[in-house]
Amino acid sequence: MYDVLIVGTGPAGYTAAIYSARYNLDTIQIGEMPGGLISEAPEVCNYPGFESISGMELSNKMEEQTKELGVEVVYDEVIEIKGEDLDFKVKAKRDEYEAKKIILATGQERRRLGLDRENEFKGKGVSYCATCDAAFYDDKVVGVVGGGDAALASALLLSDHAEKVYILYRRDEFFRPEPIRVKEIEQRENIESVFEVNVENLVGEEKLEAVELDNSEKLEMDGLFIEIGSIPNSDLAEDLGINLTEEDYIITDEERRTNIPGVYGAGDVIDSPLKQGITAAGQGAEAASTAYEELKKEEVE
Repeated sequence: MYDVLIVGTGPAGYTAAIYSARYNLDTIQIGEMPGGLISEAPEVCNYPGFESISGMELSNKMEEQTKELGVEVVYDEVIEIKGEDLDFKVKAKRDEYEAKKIILATGQERRRLGLDRENEFKGKGVSYCATCDAAFYDDKVVGVVGGGDAALASALLLSDHAEKVYILYRRDEFFRPEPIRVKEIEQRENIESVFEVNVENLVGEEKLEAVELDNSEKLEMDGLFIEIGSIPNSDLAEDLGINLTEEDYIITDEERRTNIPGVYGAGDVIDSPLKQGITAAGQGAEAASTAYEELKKEEVE
């Protein structure tokens, strides 16, 4: 039986694992892919110690540090957690585990547009990761749906490859952007911002060829990158009976306890005002520290 089992391999999960290992706890970390959503970030400029680093490179460094401390890192999907404090049973697709404490750092997943042919064109013109797919669109025309910082960062990355980049946003101005990003967008001649529009239809035969907007305009393009926010991966928490907000984020106290004894939350999946890698890391540290203190107290008792 492990002392601590961490679900999630993003900044919160890695930091929780690092802290747990340094507390000399027998620790296992399970996640579907290295880095979580931060691995898709074209550039991270607000993480101390790195003036500028890609999300993929940053997550690789976190993974490397975690493994160097002796943490068992498993890439698998956790599908069920049962039991109670000091005796949890965790079922993944390929194996089963037992642990005394659980840290849920399951993060978020990309929000979909919900259009009829969205799934059909996924990987055939529709993408949710500019970092992953930008290189496939050299000298082509692409669109980015969204108006937040993630959308602007994706547009800037794509403009280094594509002939033309449209930013398609439903509001009349970008949503709380970093001023430096807006300035960069304005300076790129191959980026055009189109406000107060929604994508209504995806058009194409075997792959995406154009998008139809709700202002009756049709834009021909080879790729559409969707950056309209994320939704929490809180199904495991819900099944455990953990209290969630109306938006399905995990509710924790200041020390990252949930209402279920022995289960803690950290990172983008919890109810917190700022969804950033640096804040997720701090929450992972808090969750691991609380788990350690409670294990130590229970040993004495």
